[in-house]
Amino acid sequence: MAKKSVIFLINGLGIERPGSYSIAIDQCMPNLAHVKETSYFTTAYTKSLEYRGAYQRFFLGDTYSLELSYINTNVINQQLPGNPTYQSFQQSVSGEGKLHIFVEPNDKQVVDIINNLVNSLTLPEKKEIYLHLLLSQLTVSDYKDLISTVNYIKYHLNTHITVGFIIGKEYFTENPTKDENDFAKKLLFYCSAERWIDTDKKLLSLQEANIRPCVAPGFCATNTCFISNNDTIMFFNTRKDDYDKFINSILNNAPEAFKTDTFNLPMYSLIKLYSKHEIPAFSENVEYKSSFSLLLEKSDKEALIITDEKNIGLVNLLANGLNNVNNPSIQFMKMNDTYYNDYNNILGLIDNSIYDIIIFDCFMDKGQTVNDIKENLTKIDIILGNVAKVCENKHSLFITSLYGMKKSLPLAPYNTEMVTIDYETQIPIFFFDYSYPKGKYRLYPGETNDILNSAVRCVWDNSEVYTLIRSKDILVNLMSAFKK
Repeated sequence: MAKKSVIFLINGLGIERPGSYSIAIDQCMPNLAHVKETSYFTTAYTKSLEYRGAYQRFFLGDTYSLELSYINTNVINQQLPGNPTYQSFQQSVSGEGKLHIFVEPNDKQVVDIINNLVNSLTLPEKKEIYLHLLLSQLTVSDYKDLISTVNYIKYHLNTHITVGFIIGKEYFTENPTKDENDFAKKLLFYCSAERWIDTDKKLLSLQEANIRPCVAPGFCATNTCFISNNDTIMFFNTRKDDYDKFINSILNNAPEAFKTDTFNLPMYSLIKLYSKHEIPAFSENVEYKSSFSLLLEKSDKEALIITDEKNIGLVNLLANGLNNVNNPSIQFMKMNDTYYNDYNNILGLIDNSIYDIIIFDCFMDKGQTVNDIKENLTKIDIILGNVAKVCENKHSLFITSLYGMKKSLPLAPYNTEMVTIDYETQIPIFFFDYSYPKGKYRLYPGETNDILNSAVRCVWDNSEVYTLIRSKDILVNLMSAFKK
C-alpha cells in the first residue's frame, strides 16, 4: 500500500492568548489529546481571521509577493515595449494631465516596480504623478504593519511621484447615498477632505477609533492630488479584482465635478479586472507557479478535499491557482459527520482510494454559544480518532488549522454571560509519521502554506519542495535556514 499524506484541519483552533476563555480542548477532544502525546508539535503564525484569506494563504502561499514577482518579470521587464495597451497608456500619459496610480499597499516590494514602470515612460517635464493607496487590510491589528509599509512607500518612491489620497478599498458602497457621493467629490476631485501629511498619525487615530483599514474614510496626504479632466488613471492591481465601486465613484461624480458630460478619463489596469467597464489591461492573468494544482501536476499526485458543500467553490478556485476549472487531480467530497463517524468509511477513503493527499476541512467555529462550539469539537474529535487510527504506522498525518478565531459569545442559551475566545495569533501543528523518528527529526515553525508543502513532501521526495520536517543534524538545519 502506498503511503498517503493526510491533513486534518480544525479551522478556528488556535493557541489561547492571555485573557481568552478556556474551552478545555483536551476534555472535548480526547482523541486529539491522545495524538498530541505522541506527535511532533510546533506553531504557525497567522494574521487572518477571515477564512477566504486563510485558504488563499494555505493553497497559494504569499500571493502578493508572487504576483509582484510575476508582474516585474513577465509584464514590466518583458512585455511593455511591444504591448499595445502599454503603447496606448504611454500615449495617454504623454499629454499635460496628471497620472493617478491606485495601488493596494500590501508589501514594500511594490515601490520598486512602480518606480520601474514610471521610469519606462517618456513623460513631459514636471509631469504630476500621484500614488493613491487603497487599504484592503481586514483587521485593526493590521495597522502596525500598514504604517511601516506606507512610510516605506512614501520615502522610497521616485522624487517625482507623490502619495495622494488614502482610503479603505471597501469604503464606497454599491449604491452610494448623497452624503457618500458628496464625500467622493470632496476627496477625489477637490482634495477638500481631511489632510494629513503625517499619515502614520492618521492611521493610528483610525486604529484607536477601531476602524478597520478596508473601510477607513479617505484622507489626503497633499492638497494637489485631485482628479482633473484629461488625467490618466492606472490601477496597479496584482490580480483580477473588482474595483467597480471605486470606479463608479469616479465616473458617476465626474460630470458634476468637471461641469461637463463629455469628460475624458482614460483608465488602465495592470491585470485584467473583473469589471462591467471595458478597461484595457497589460496582462490577462497571473500564473501562480506555487499553486496546489501545479504542485500536484509536478509530483504526479492526486488529492481529495473533504469540506462543507458551500465551501467547495472557493477551495476549488484557490487550489487551482485562482482558476475555476474541473481539475481531475483535485476531487471533492461533502463533509458529512454521520458518514465519517464510521471507521470503515475512513479506512476505505484513505487506504483503498487513489488519492495521495487527503484534506479534511472541519470548522471549530459553529454555533452561537461556547457550548455549541464544545459540542461541535466533540463531533470533530470522533472523526479525527478514526483518521488517526487509520494513519497510525502507515501514513503522514498533520492536525492543524488555517486561522485562529476571536469572538465574544454567551456561554450557553441558559447562561448569557459573555466571554471572549481569542485564538487569533498562533495555530498549532501536530504531526506524526512512523518514517520520521523523533530522535532524528523535528518540526519547525512556519506558515500555513508550508504545512501543505510538507504534506506533499511526505509522499514526494523532492528537495526543492520546502518542508517543516527537518533533520536534527546541525549542518542540515543551517542549510535549510539559509534556503528559507
